Amino acid sequence: MIAAFRLLACATVLVIPTIPVRAQTHSVSGYVTDKESGEALIGAAVYIRGTSVGAATNVYGYYALALPDSTCELVCTYIGYQPITTGRLQPDRDSTLSFALAPATMSLNTVVIEAKRKEPEEQHAQSSLSATKVVVKDLDKIPAIGGEVDVIKVAQLMPGVTKGIDGSAAMFVRGGDGDQNLILLDGATVYNASHLFGFFSVFNPDALHDISLVKAGFPAEYGGRLSSVLDIRMKEGNSEHFHADGGVGLLSSRLTLQGPIKKGKASFLFAGRRTYIDQVLKTIQKGDPLPYYFYDVNAKMNWKLTDKDRIFLSTFSGNDVLRFKADVEDDLFNFRFLLGNVTATARWNHVYGKRLFSNVSLIHSQFHYDVSGVFSDNHILIKSTITDYQAKADFEYFHRPWSHIKFGSTYYNHRFRPNVISTTGDISSTYESRQGNLISTYEGAMYVQHERKLGTRASVNYGLRYSATQTQHSVYDGLEPRFALSVKVGDNHVVTTSYTHMKQYMHLVSSSSIALPTDLWYPVTDRVPPQSADQVALGTEKKWKDGMFVFGLETYYKEMQSLIEYREGAQVILNDNYEDELIRGRGVAYGTELMLRKNKGRFSGWISYSLSWTRRYFDELNDGEPFFAKYDRRHNLAVVGNYQFSERIGLSAVWVYASGAWFTPLTGQFLMPNASLSNIDLLPIYSGKNASRFPDSHRMDMNLVIRNKPGKKFESAWFIGGYNLYNRTQPFLTEIQKKEDGTVHYVARGLFGFIPSVAYNFRF
Repeated sequence: MIAAFRLLACATVLVIPTIPVRAQTHSVSGYVTDKESGEALIGAAVYIRGTSVGAATNVYGYYALALPDSTCELVCTYIGYQPITTGRLQPDRDSTLSFALAPATMSLNTVVIEAKRKEPEEQHAQSSLSATKVVVKDLDKIPAIGGEVDVIKVAQLMPGVTKGIDGSAAMFVRGGDGDQNLILLDGATVYNASHLFGFFSVFNPDALHDISLVKAGFPAEYGGRLSSVLDIRMKEGNSEHFHADGGVGLLSSRLTLQGPIKKGKASFLFAGRRTYIDQVLKTIQKGDPLPYYFYDVNAKMNWKLTDKDRIFLSTFSGNDVLRFKADVEDDLFNFRFLLGNVTATARWNHVYGKRLFSNVSLIHSQFHYDVSGVFSDNHILIKSTITDYQAKADFEYFHRPWSHIKFGSTYYNHRFRPNVISTTGDISSTYESRQGNLISTYEGAMYVQHERKLGTRASVNYGLRYSATQTQHSVYDGLEPRFALSVKVGDNHVVTTSYTHMKQYMHLVSSSSIALPTDLWYPVTDRVPPQSADQVALGTEKKWKDGMFVFGLETYYKEMQSLIEYREGAQVILNDNYEDELIRGRGVAYGTELMLRKNKGRFSGWISYSLSWTRRYFDELNDGEPFFAKYDRRHNLAVVGNYQFSERIGLSAVWVYASGAWFTPLTGQFLMPNASLSNIDLLPIYSGKNASRFPDSHRMDMNLVIRNKPGKKFESAWFIGGYNLYNRTQPFLTEIQKKEDGTVHYVARGLFGFIPSVAYNFRF
């Protein structure tokens, strides 16, 4: 079945472009921006009045639209903004027309999540399946630990996304592993998306402009991962007025500054965030009761050089720092743990003529961790880094009102340096200093994608991506076809289907059953080939009451090849010959997801539910029998509600339920003489791999928002809430306890219970 879909997708790339189209000679193009800030509006609709002919702005706010043979008027619309209608345009010449939309004054109409746009925007949206847009301005309506708004936590409330352990920022999407998600910040790869060892994400919401999560029907421009793409774009900075945003919470404080460098032409943004609980506790207790903190910094500048040229520079840096000193047997023990990300992106947008738009980017990304300790004249440093240098060029050709073509290429240089060790003192006899092997690999890709309308009720998005990487003695490459079809059955009913083939040329080698930030990334090698996945999805979406209610249902089937696991009894700590410990297998995942949303009125929110199965097949594990993946969770349910009492006061709540994760239990022990016959060893007996589940988990979070009176230049709001209101700890690990009768049983331990939160946010 999968092979048939792959053949059909490849054939579509060849057949559909041969369908003849009517020539058009002139066009109109320009940018759509927010009137108050100058920010680009992504996905705004520009269409010819009285028709269904139109275009949507791209991720930089640019659109191009072919004009009809007669005079016409254009309408520009965007959710939450006042529409604009132009005067009559002449079809005898190309023209440039940009729109600056003013925010609409809408009372008590909140849209939290939009997976599809409202009419007439929807008819111009891409036909990719399972693409969810998270509205940044509504993130603070979702309760979170300590009042910290978290992009990853919101993504975990979507159907098909499974969370890891309680508090973890890891995502497991449609049966994939945590390393199979591509997380981008302004186009740069973020390898570690969490602070506080997984409890918070690294993304400061005050600095974010657009968030998209794609789980299926991947556009051809994305590649390198199997399961999902979380594409996050930073704000460009207000080019019209100076603004400051900030917040003070129980765990951290943050401040964002943005404004014009040259009004209407250039702007800047600077955002910083830091925990300060370590400093607070220092004033209360002597010594270092909690010597941990994290911080992150976002910065961005952009210049409008001409009507056709724009330049963007953005950077991000974030670190987790843990330091402590202790007296151990009259010796001073110093310990330091440092973990962080750095990204930098330089982009140049250029418009060729009226219909060809280009974006050229130079991107740098780095992830590193350092662990060091000093004790009794002994010093040890263990570190690992991964550094990326990337160049990419993307082009968009607005061919016809019904035809939109994207193509481009990208080139990576990945530099891995794992297991670097530096030692002095007696410890050197056990751990010798070494620089670690520098592993440098090159990865490249080219793609073409065509989105085309088929009449007034159907659209197809198909593409082909060619990717390749080179190891020391091997070259891995291949085609990755993509296909998505959307058919409008009625005025408010859409049926969609998609097929994608994905390849992944790097993987995360974990030394623990729990995802840790110190797990190591490695490229494919001569002995470890790339992973691949094929996914087929079929879905439907129904709207009623003018879009107030939306119901979506989707089912999928996914096959994954060349997955890796450690063999039983593997030596994984500081092992440069890790390939000897890896084995290969495959995986199968399938399930059904549904989502019911209410978008308007005092009460808004959604219910998402996933029913899924995820199995692994490894000849060298579990006696060759299939087993469930660790985070195969049969049922996942999230209920999110927001109630707006007035323009000033709102209440939000989240209730989540999930089946327990799998683990391998100890079922017994046996006595066995050691090799020298001098002693008896007690050896464990385990069941089949992942044969038992943790208990099911559920919890409720709540958040009360109290804002100041509207209409003032200084805006402020109090956020008062709680995480895990009824104090039910979620299973984190298991312990074996012995009963009085000599038998043993497992006890599931939770991580934390009820956590109150208070935060104060301001803007002026």
